[in-house]
Amino acid sequence: MAATKRSSRQTASKSKSGTTGQPGNAGNEDRFLELLVPLMSSPGVAKNAYRMSIFANFFNGPIYAVIQKRFRLLRDELNTLFCLAHFEELSPRDICLVMGRPKNSVSRAISRLQERDLIEVRDDPNDARVDILSLKPAGHDLYEETRRMFVDRETQMLSSLTNREKDTLDRLLTKLMNAHESWSDLY
Repeated sequence: MAATKRSSRQTASKSKSGTTGQPGNAGNEDRFLELLVPLMSSPGVAKNAYRMSIFANFFNGPIYAVIQKRFRLLRDELNTLFCLAHFEELSPRDICLVMGRPKNSVSRAISRLQERDLIEVRDDPNDARVDILSLKPAGHDLYEETRRMFVDRETQMLSSLTNREKDTLDRLLTKLMNAHESWSDLY
C-alpha cells in the first residue's frame, strides 16, 4: 500500500516534461516558476520578502550543507566566524545584532567554537559581565577556507544580471540595510 501511494505521489508531482519538479535540478527551471508564480500572485503575499527569502535559502542551503559535512560547522558557528573575521573583537550581543539571530543560538555557537579552540573568549576590561570574542588563527584559517564557497555561489546566482543590474541590486540592498532601524528588532 505504501509503495502504491509513493509511486502515485511521484507520478502526480511530475511536470509535463517528466521531471520531478525539484527546483535547482537540471531541466526543472520551468517547474520552479510554475510553482512560484501562483504563490506570488496570491493576495496578501509579501512578494518581495518571500522572494528574497527563497533566494537566500537557495544561496545558503547548499553551502551550509557542504560546510556542515566537511568542516562540522553549523550555520550560527560559521556566521560567528564571519563576524569575527571582519572585526578584531566583538561581543555576543554584537553578533546577534549583525546576524539577526537569537542570543541562545549565538551562545551555543560560541560554546562550540570555543570547545574547538577556534575563538578566544575573555572578559571585557570595562564590564566583566560582557564577553569579548576574537578569532584564533585556526578560526581565521577555517573562515578563509569557507569564504570562497560563498563568493563563488553568489557569482553563480547573480550571473543572469548585467553589471549595471548588479550595481542596482547592491544600491537597493544597501538602502534597505541603511533603513534597518525600522525593521531590525532583536529576538
